Amino acid sequence: MSQIKPVVSGLTGLGGYAANICRLLLHERGQASGDADATAHLAAVCSSNPARHPERVAELQHYGVKICQSYEQMLEMPEIEAVWLPLPIDLHVPYTRKALDAGKAVMLEKPIAGSVQDVDHLIKLRDSRGRPLLIGYQDIYDPATVQVKRRLLDGAIGRVRSACLRAVWPRDSSYYGRADWAGRMKKGETWILDSPANNALAHFINIALFFLGRQMLESAEPVEVEAELYRANDIENYDTIAMRLKLADGVPFVVLLTHAGEENHHPLIRIDGDGGSVSWSFEGPIRLEPAAGGRADLAWSGHRSERPQLYMADRFAKLLRGVDDPEVAFSTLENARPQTLAINGASQAATIVDVPRDAIEVHQRNGGTLRAIKGIADAFARCAEEGKLLHETGLYPWTVTPSRLDLDGYREFTGPKG
Repeated sequence: MSQIKPVVSGLTGLGGYAANICRLLLHERGQASGDADATAHLAAVCSSNPARHPERVAELQHYGVKICQSYEQMLEMPEIEAVWLPLPIDLHVPYTRKALDAGKAVMLEKPIAGSVQDVDHLIKLRDSRGRPLLIGYQDIYDPATVQVKRRLLDGAIGRVRSACLRAVWPRDSSYYGRADWAGRMKKGETWILDSPANNALAHFINIALFFLGRQMLESAEPVEVEAELYRANDIENYDTIAMRLKLADGVPFVVLLTHAGEENHHPLIRIDGDGGSVSWSFEGPIRLEPAAGGRADLAWSGHRSERPQLYMADRFAKLLRGVDDPEVAFSTLENARPQTLAINGASQAATIVDVPRDAIEVHQRNGGTLRAIKGIADAFARCAEEGKLLHETGLYPWTVTPSRLDLDGYREFTGPKG
């Protein structure tokens, strides 16, 4: 990591994920320790209720960080060059617009937005204001991502034939009760489509599509979606999705995600070619297995590590300072848009089906109620092995035929089916 002038930054929020970003900018980037290699300098944090976090406020003030009562007050600070926006999805567009209008660069939390039209609106805003805008899909910023992408582009596994992502991340009633937008389709008049595929597990759809893109900074573009959407919890949107994306080059990409499972099965991405395969796991390593023999394990920092976030902060700073770094990629509006496109297409194609009660196991854990679809992890494993969606395996009598939607030229999400 090279020495560059630290980017003077502002941050929205003190709790939740904002607390992680606060720690990243203040401690991990060296501000608190006086590290000369720090690439970010946290100058201000805005919060509507700083009294809820007295210890954090005291620490920030100790290091000279200004506590602003409003976002607008922070944006008026002329020394601030960039803002970090770890916000609920419905606030992404208005807060980004205000930052760009104030001449600030933006690091916007994933996903970009709930609809492709909002993404396209931000692209136009960014281009007209002329300020950098990156997305917080942290895995793209890890140097191992560039290594894998280069190997794929160089034909290490031959022509890509198929890809699959599967994950079971249990979430109980306390997860859905933590915010008024959790599990919802809209907040006010803004589409958010909160779901495993558009929140906690959105990272992994995004990184898989990035690996499958035909240029270094490009993601693969879905041109068609087949989807099955299921709901085991008492929420508005789905908590389980099985979808098959047909990519522009004809490659099928199967996505199997749920919050309605009994145990964690961390995300696993597998890309198969006619000359080998690549496997990417939540905790690493990334495994490259050419069909000709031999194996290369490419170490990456792992999603539980702080390292991807550090690389993200450094790459953001380098972009603002005009410093090229071909060893670290970054997430743009353009290469993050395909994830939003896929989620919009799935929601517009398929009606949400309620999982029957006799197919659900109910557990009480840590003060919350966990609703788990019986055998879902094994079902996903079989789907991944056979390249099928849930209904196509015949494992569950209550599943429905996947619904299909053409995404070629898709420009507007008009609402979920049904």
